[in-house]
Amino acid sequence: LRALRTFTWTPSKMGKPLCYLALGGNVGDTLRNINRAVGRVGSLEGVRLRRTSSLFKTAPQYVTDQNPFLNAVAELELDEKRRQNLHGLLLDLKTIEKDMGRLPGGQRFGPRVVDLDLLCCGDETLAIQHEDHELLLPHERMHERDFVLEPLSELCPDWINPRLKERKSVLQLLRDLRKKAEGAASAQDAPEPPRQIIPHAAGGSFWTRGSKTLLMGILNATPDSFSDGGLHLSVADALLAAQEMRLAGADIIDVGGESTRPGAPEVSVEDEIARVVPVIKAIKEKKLDVVISIDTRKAAVARAALEAGADWINDITAGEFDPEMLPLAAETMAPVVLMHMKGTPETMNSLIHYDSLLENVRDYLLERKRAAEDAGIPSWNIILDPGIGFAKKLPENLALLRDCGKLVKELQPSPLLISASRKKFLGHILHEPEPKRRTFGNAAVTSAAAAAGVDIVRVHDVREMRQVAMVADQIHRPLCEPAKATI
Repeated sequence: LRALRTFTWTPSKMGKPLCYLALGGNVGDTLRNINRAVGRVGSLEGVRLRRTSSLFKTAPQYVTDQNPFLNAVAELELDEKRRQNLHGLLLDLKTIEKDMGRLPGGQRFGPRVVDLDLLCCGDETLAIQHEDHELLLPHERMHERDFVLEPLSELCPDWINPRLKERKSVLQLLRDLRKKAEGAASAQDAPEPPRQIIPHAAGGSFWTRGSKTLLMGILNATPDSFSDGGLHLSVADALLAAQEMRLAGADIIDVGGESTRPGAPEVSVEDEIARVVPVIKAIKEKKLDVVISIDTRKAAVARAALEAGADWINDITAGEFDPEMLPLAAETMAPVVLMHMKGTPETMNSLIHYDSLLENVRDYLLERKRAAEDAGIPSWNIILDPGIGFAKKLPENLALLRDCGKLVKELQPSPLLISASRKKFLGHILHEPEPKRRTFGNAAVTSAAAAAGVDIVRVHDVREMRQVAMVADQIHRPLCEPAKATI
């Protein structure tokens, strides 16, 4: 690579002179490849991975006879040495591509294991000779690619490409492409627009966000959980419950070994591992084709669970209880649920005070998302949870559920999880002291959550809530597969 002119760094109109890198691929385990590439880029000397966009499933363009792609954009901060030697950064990116299996001389715009393209670096323009053609920054084709503009619009929607005569922002360019696509929507060959995905794990499969309400089944291997404590203490009982939940339609099974009910005491790391690891191994050995989540606030427990076969981490403290939790999620690329709460299960009910509930919860979750990104966790692996019942009583819980749609909107593009199943506030409303008899209250929450666009609902009664979610999705989710008459 040879620079065609002297590169002088100038401050960007976006503030700091940041670089934006497009990532894509459609060969092999694409999700795992993208995760690996992000890790490799973030480990380059003089490069700091600030954050990423969501991850999108996209239709192939230019060469359409190939598999769909996964695409994202990463925001990078470069030190002075890197900023003065962008052609060296391009060489490093090509090395990463080669190390991951991309062969030189392949079909242009054709299938590839991974593709790493610098899109822009601040407002600077640069031409670099690469092999037999000139590589331009900002990227010469970025304005015509929805698979670039969609993720880029999450990170720098107001940036204006200095190469284009039309002074339009990224968001304006994306809207133009959307209008053009809508105009061709009647054509059979109109490509499907980019769709955000939610990963099953660090690699492998994923869900298309918005296609259905995902159900997370609750499996507590504890003696003292408020609703099902003591029911799944043996591995055999826990495995049977997991099988029943999967058959009933659970997408995720959340395995916990420490009760987090109000006033619950802390459990030792050793005891918690002894409770959850055998259960996770048993579920994995049965090959239930279900995502396994570990419900813990301790990094050592999460690591043991991931090594046993768990896919997600569900941390009620959003990484605050254990400073090793977020680095662990970054290291393993495990999707992580970050929840709002105050204090600990032992103290939270004494901390129910908010200046402005919705804003306080939203701001806390956004702050914890930033902490997760600072730890190296890509945006597509972050799920947020407002923490129904945690340092909240009846008025607060109802207010959050009432304004669920606002939370979904204001926390975009992060998926939102709601966990209200069988909780005490439902008992107050229903005048029902027995948690297991609050099924219709759970159904009301599930329906309201689906209508608001919530992505995941955490429930005990999987079979009943699957029926609720299926009907609610047909009413409220345009991306849901239409129901067909079968009876």
